[in-house]
Amino acid sequence: MTDESVLRQAMLVPPDRVLARLPAMGKVMVVVQDGGVTHERIGVVERIAMADGCVAVTGAAHDCVLDPARIASVVADRSGRMKDKVLPKLEFLDAEDNLVFSVVGLDGIAGFDEALGHFPAEPRNARAKPAGQQAVLAADDPGSQPFAAARGAETEIAVAMSKAGLIQRWRGFVPAINPAMGFINIIAPDFHLHIRGGTVASWERAAADAVGEVRLAALDGEGRPVGLTLQGPRGAFEPA
Repeated sequence: MTDESVLRQAMLVPPDRVLARLPAMGKVMVVVQDGGVTHERIGVVERIAMADGCVAVTGAAHDCVLDPARIASVVADRSGRMKDKVLPKLEFLDAEDNLVFSVVGLDGIAGFDEALGHFPAEPRNARAKPAGQQAVLAADDPGSQPFAAARGAETEIAVAMSKAGLIQRWRGFVPAINPAMGFINIIAPDFHLHIRGGTVASWERAAADAVGEVRLAALDGEGRPVGLTLQGPRGAFEPA
């Protein structure tokens, strides 16, 4: 499908029907982005389940829970590319056309169209991309501190990103922390985290639900939560 009129299409079916097809798309990246934080889970979605009014997107490499009432429409975008490979994407939008989350088909266009091509759709204009300033990462940016501490302690932690109507989680040992292009980048096989420099000004510490664990919430320069939280054993986030 290369015709310009089908590169970007609004899906003319309820969003829950599109969600139900995620396991058929093969390897995907579920992307939750808000402000300067991007939280990505990578792998095959194994299950889509409804519980307590929420939809759970799960699998060995996925842990995302969302409020379906937040999703008003879905757009299929086939314009993305990496070298010669098409990387199609689903954009799940709210009633004001704001992006709630997206799903990138990493296996390419064939599996994407096989999973979704039977749904009726109509052409949709491209989303306007706001002009942004170059990201700048200071050497002492607070965003990386608890990750560096947990990596040094060789301690497993949980990393969650939440926004209105959605939360996505990962748990594991912190891999290498790579500062590049003005971002703090953490890259694991099934998880990517990108924090724009200057997004996190401090971390608020609180007791966690699990016994013996603490929870850190990232705050911006005005003391507001940015949606990123960490959880791990007491002492995991203390500098060596």
